Amino acid sequence: MSLQNAQQKPARRARQSHRNTEGIKKFSEQKTLLAFQKAEAAIDRLVQEKETVNFNTVSIEAGVSKPFLYTHTELRHRIESLRWQTEEQEKEGTLYKSLKQENERLWKEIQKLRELLLCSSNSVIS
Repeated sequence: MSLQNAQQKPARRARQSHRNTEGIKKFSEQKTLLAFQKAEAAIDRLVQEKETVNFNTVSIEAGVSKPFLYTHTELRHRIESLRWQTEEQEKEGTLYKSLKQENERLWKEIQKLRELLLCSSNSVIS
């Protein structure tokens, strides 16, 4: 009888460990799904608030690791695309500001030259 019990116990343990493995897998999948959703929500918030979107900001905002973002290709492509767009917008904004400043400086110089020209032509006439 004890031999039968000894043979039955490993079979029960095998079934139990199989169930535990399934539970762990299910929990892991749920955890991954939750992290994925948090990352997507963080990206949406950053875009809506017109903040810089990159792996570091998304990682901090979502509370997930950077390797998680890199290994999930959908998130990775979305972040890379938005990062590129953000960088281009910042470059355009910087270029716009510098051109605007240069334009203002040149208009002031033109105004001064016109005033000098008027003064010099008035002094020649007098």
